[in-house]
Amino acid sequence: MQEGIKEEQGKLFYELDFRFIEAMAKRMSENKGSKYPAWNWKKPIDIEGLSQANFRHTIEVMDGNYSDEDKEFDHVVALACNAMMIWYQLKHHNK
Repeated sequence: MQEGIKEEQGKLFYELDFRFIEAMAKRMSENKGSKYPAWNWKKPIDIEGLSQANFRHTIEVMDGNYSDEDKEFDHVVALACNAMMIWYQLKHHNK
C-alpha cells in the first residue's frame, strides 16, 4: 500500500516546549480564585503594572534567582505569563 501525503509546506510548525506551557498554565491556575478570577487577564489591565511585575521578575533572574516561593524556575514562568498578558492587552485593548 502506498503511503499518504500531507502537505506541510508553508504551514506553521509549533516548535514549543509544551512542559513550559504547562508550567505557565499551572501558575495561572494556582492564582485563579484565591488571587484573581478566571480569565481576569483578558479584562483591560494597566500595562504599566504588568511591566513593573516583569521588571521585578527580571531582576530576580538577573540575580540568578530563578525560583519563586520555592517553585522551580517560577520567576522565568512569571515573565512568560506577564509577557502573554501584555501581548493580549496590546492586541485587544490598546487600539
